[in-house]
Amino acid sequence: MQDISQSHPISLQSSDESKVYGLFAFAMAISALGVYFGIQFTEVLIGTGIHFFFLIAELIIIFTAGFWKDKSPLNYFLFAAFPLLSGFTITPYLLSVLAGYVNGGAILLNAGAATVFMAAAAAVFVRSTSMDLSVLGRTLFMALIGLLILMIAQFFVPALKTTQFELIISGAGIVIFALFTAYDLQRIQHQSRAGMSPFLLALSLYLDIFNLFLFILRFMLVIAGDRR
Repeated sequence: MQDISQSHPISLQSSDESKVYGLFAFAMAISALGVYFGIQFTEVLIGTGIHFFFLIAELIIIFTAGFWKDKSPLNYFLFAAFPLLSGFTITPYLLSVLAGYVNGGAILLNAGAATVFMAAAAAVFVRSTSMDLSVLGRTLFMALIGLLILMIAQFFVPALKTTQFELIISGAGIVIFALFTAYDLQRIQHQSRAGMSPFLLALSLYLDIFNLFLFILRFMLVIAGDRR
């Protein structure tokens, strides 16, 4: 009886984590589907600028997640809609990389591989460390706000549109979202069994990986991109 009672929390934890990772894998697959359909309707996306409306819809889904996370089947629908819209939204950028750089395809593949490697490294670190990464939460949030301010400033200030500043922005983004990935992986490990919504946890991890990929891609384009 003692062995059974001790193993039950472990199996419960495993089940709760599996649901989060299952939702995350589903989101990644739906995102790839969004990119596929985005490629099929490239002219519509770019010609009408509708992908900007998709971006607004994504923000609405994120900011209302606290409302829909426990309302089935709405939570499944909106959770699936978010990565689908993300796939549509990112398609014009991915196509611009392919069209604007001789080695664009190779850089995209390398960025994807580097993202997988860094995410796997973060997972190994979280499983093997005894550190409490929750203390990083506020610091990472403030760092993210600072990064967003710098990116907005770079957009409006021509003097900041330099190779050096782009390296700083992309490098900082890689560090921030690599740490966010580790932070959220540990959060999944601890909070999935504490009753936190698996949809919110999976959405957070999806955003970490999605943005990590984008900043790695930006960094690689700066250091290795061969413009046409």
